[in-house]
Amino acid sequence: MEGFSRFIVYHKKTIIIIYIILIGLSFIGSQFVEINYDLSKYLPGELNSIKGKEILENEFEISGLGYLLLKDKTLLETEDIVNDIKSMDGVKDVIWLGAAEDIYKPEEFMDEKVKDEFLRENSSLLQIQFTDPDDSMATVNSMEEVFNYIGDEGVIGGPAAISHDMQMITSREMIYYSIIAFVIIFIILFLAMESFIEPILFFIAIGVAIILNKGTNIIFSSVSFNTDSVASIIQLAVSMDYSIFLIHRYIEEKKYFGDRERAMTSAIRNTFISVLSSSLTTVGGFLALAFMKYGIGKDIGLVLAKGVLLSLISVVTLLPVLVLISDKWIEKYQHRIFLPSFRRTSKIIVKYGHLFLVLAILISLPSFLGQSQVNYYYSNEKVLPKTFKSNMGNTEIDRLFENKNQLAAIIPKGDKVKELGLIGKLKAIEGVIDVKGLYSMVDIEIPEEFIPKDVLENFQGENYSMINVNLNLPMEGDATKKTLDEIRNTLGRDYDNWYLTGESVIYADLAEVTSKDYKNITIISIIVIGGILVLAFKSLVIPIILVALIQLGIWINLAIPYIQGIDLNFISFIIIGAIQLGATVDYAILYTSRYQENIKVLDKKEAAIKTIIDTGRPILTSALILFTATLSVYMVTSMRNTAELTLLIGRGAIISLILVLIVLPSLLMIFHKYVQKTIASKE
Repeated sequence: MEGFSRFIVYHKKTIIIIYIILIGLSFIGSQFVEINYDLSKYLPGELNSIKGKEILENEFEISGLGYLLLKDKTLLETEDIVNDIKSMDGVKDVIWLGAAEDIYKPEEFMDEKVKDEFLRENSSLLQIQFTDPDDSMATVNSMEEVFNYIGDEGVIGGPAAISHDMQMITSREMIYYSIIAFVIIFIILFLAMESFIEPILFFIAIGVAIILNKGTNIIFSSVSFNTDSVASIIQLAVSMDYSIFLIHRYIEEKKYFGDRERAMTSAIRNTFISVLSSSLTTVGGFLALAFMKYGIGKDIGLVLAKGVLLSLISVVTLLPVLVLISDKWIEKYQHRIFLPSFRRTSKIIVKYGHLFLVLAILISLPSFLGQSQVNYYYSNEKVLPKTFKSNMGNTEIDRLFENKNQLAAIIPKGDKVKELGLIGKLKAIEGVIDVKGLYSMVDIEIPEEFIPKDVLENFQGENYSMINVNLNLPMEGDATKKTLDEIRNTLGRDYDNWYLTGESVIYADLAEVTSKDYKNITIISIIVIGGILVLAFKSLVIPIILVALIQLGIWINLAIPYIQGIDLNFISFIIIGAIQLGATVDYAILYTSRYQENIKVLDKKEAAIKTIIDTGRPILTSALILFTATLSVYMVTSMRNTAELTLLIGRGAIISLILVLIVLPSLLMIFHKYVQKTIASKE
């Protein structure tokens, strides 16, 4: 490390030139990064529902689905609106009363069942079928055009409308919470540091790493819009402490070295192992997400892991150069530190350490049991507030036409009698309110060449027939699952080759696929991070202590929603463990590393007190940055899943902070002998 540190310190111009070139290349590369809005691409391809979805797209050219409710419009006015919507880019078809009935004949002569499906309380229901998936940018743009066209003349709902609102909101709100996070983090750094200049240098160093991360995302085929919208904030929040650790060590080293270059060389050398360990544990936590069966975990994990590594590189190469160049201004524009010094607090913590440890042990079991009972949801409808246009539209449509929870059963075409019999069996299932297939609309005796082409194409493809099944049930839940199981069993009894797809089916399949993800990711992240700690500390006991302590923090964090009676989005529930463990075990690493230094010259009690004083401020600063950065997103975002995840991350940072500062000192003192024995055995 001596040679590396000296190269950084004594080749400042070279480092600056290299980064200027890399920034330019990253700006160019970021323009070619494809942002993927179709989250269905991250679902496992072997799912029956996903295979069925692909058949709908390939054979029937049906992907996205939306509903439009028009009020107080004549059928002729509705026909004009239908024709206008059909002409829009991305719209495959519009299914309405006019698709099944002659709108020019009196209503009293129309089929009552057909009319009741599309007309109620002087309102017409239109089903808009899009050529691309609900989450695709093409469908979002088409839905935006429909929203603008309809204005106040109707309400719009369905999965495509939900996806439209989610993406529009995310794009708009990302700017607001990024600005708020920047301002709040700057305030935290101002309170924590001794100079007005230091926070600016931190933002430059991490900001460059964020730019490099965005530019190097070109190595992936695409990056999800979810990842792209939060990656910068999370990267900033979890890696800012590397800068804090380095600058604190530099300030200490300046007291012993009169020469700034020598002080920085020593700071890089002495900080590198703890910063490397901290970053690798964070990277390990993110990489554990790549083992999720739901591909969004891999997307988030790889982008953030790469971002943390780039932040580490920037902190140990660019930041030292910036600090040395700006050292005169750092000293000139100094102010007092406003965060507590922990001098009095440290003595209290050590004095009552055993009490804090007992309290931690007492809450561990109820926390473990509580977090294991948390309920979580999958439906996108629950992500948006009920006051948003799409949810308000769904509420009004559901009120008039019952729940438009539409499924598609796909079977081999050819056997008309068998298909008609299946339609009858599906209608008899509890929760099914309507079943529509080709032979529920036309007599099986009619030759196909006499069936209108548009009707035939809506229900038959090259190899398969499609049957629409409407449920009067929510998108997810026990009742919905029971009905889906009955539908699957019915299809399985009649056909060897069949598919069932739709939002509810995908959510049910996803629930089954991801049911073990939380457990698997927890185990993987513990193994990976524990392994890194073993290498860093050359001890078997220290990793067990640190991982167990942060794992307790995760249990406490997840037990709180259970106590509150709050359901969590399944993604938040699954990934929070890996994120909290990877990001906040850094606090424990910093404390333990410094404690190992202090214990060489002090007894256990004095070493614990001094270590709290040495590390209290940087740990508090790091936790506050992570807490406030994620809190800014929580306060601004309208997306429930984003708010839940950021709240969990921020709250987890505070919980881990408390456990590290008041419980870890006692654990290290109690297990001191065992730690020393395992270290000795490894040497």
